[in-house]
Amino acid sequence: MFIVLFLIVLPSQALSAKVGILHMHGLLESYHAHLGFKKFIERETGIPVRLINRYNFLSSLSPLKYQAEDILEDVKVIASQYDQVIAVGYSQGGIIWRSMIEMWDDHNVVLFISLASPQHGVYGTPPILEMFLPFLDRFSRSKQAYQIAYSPLGQVLSAFNYYVDPTNYELYLKRNKFFTQLNNEAGTPAEKEQRKKNFLKLSNFVLVGGPGENVIDPWQSTVFGYYTKYGFDKGMIPMEESRLYLEDLFGLRSLVERGDLMKCVYPGIAHLEFRDD
Repeated sequence: MFIVLFLIVLPSQALSAKVGILHMHGLLESYHAHLGFKKFIERETGIPVRLINRYNFLSSLSPLKYQAEDILEDVKVIASQYDQVIAVGYSQGGIIWRSMIEMWDDHNVVLFISLASPQHGVYGTPPILEMFLPFLDRFSRSKQAYQIAYSPLGQVLSAFNYYVDPTNYELYLKRNKFFTQLNNEAGTPAEKEQRKKNFLKLSNFVLVGGPGENVIDPWQSTVFGYYTKYGFDKGMIPMEESRLYLEDLFGLRSLVERGDLMKCVYPGIAHLEFRDD
């Protein structure tokens, strides 16, 4: 899968440049979990892969604002060794990478691959947990769920930093400081302009996910789809009907109009399989 992606979307000028892949792992795991990815890509492409060894295991629950700012300092040092960088972010790592790209004024990231990452947020309970703890699904639909997620204590946990309750959008805008800034829903006009400018420096953006996803709810979030304002009961809207796209808040529509955004939907692949296979 990745070999095809690299051949299709890697900018032609990268063929003669010094290119490196920087890979960020997901929630409650470490960079060790992606050693298979590193070995496979290096063997098949010859492109060096650097696995970012930061915020492993429980420390990955730290607030994403601080993670992104902290990791970016290391990433800048590594990226300076290459002419061009391919950013790969798995799961929560994809959100961290998008945040770093938007903060990084002079980045040299040409290709960003978001791999099974909840780019539009999460809402509800991971489907895999519902199989064993069905009461969690009922709780996730209750008033108490969003009150906890948007509380000061809840926002200390990274997983709630991208919790988006579409039925309580105003509370989300008020309480969720990280994701609202990431999506350019908050901030000064100058800050918004700079984040969008940085994001649009990407040559290509690839979104990878699929309906076999068993951790991220909804799975469509991996390709910027999401629930409607009515929540669980009224179906989904695709990226093209979302506010993020229609208002081009941070550059999604601009990338599509340039022909530089690719959505790759793979049925039958579970969350960990995107990492391991």
